[in-house]
Amino acid sequence: TRVVYEDGEALIRTPLKELLLQLDEQVFWQVHRSVVVNHRCIASAVRVDEGQMHLTLRGRPDKLPVSRHFQ
Repeated sequence: TRVVYEDGEALIRTPLKELLLQLDEQVFWQVHRSVVVNHRCIASAVRVDEGQMHLTLRGRPDKLPVSRHFQ
């Protein structure tokens, strides 16, 4: 699992399913089968078309996918 911080990133060997059990679900939202975000870091959520949405995080240029299930 890749964990991204404001000042870098790290790889951890904990499966995402296990990691989710340790995180506060009020703060950390799973938005895709492989993406979990701290909701306080979300800069915007953009609906691209009828079935697609992506998130951008504050201070990062990446666009993260949001699956239909988690929209």
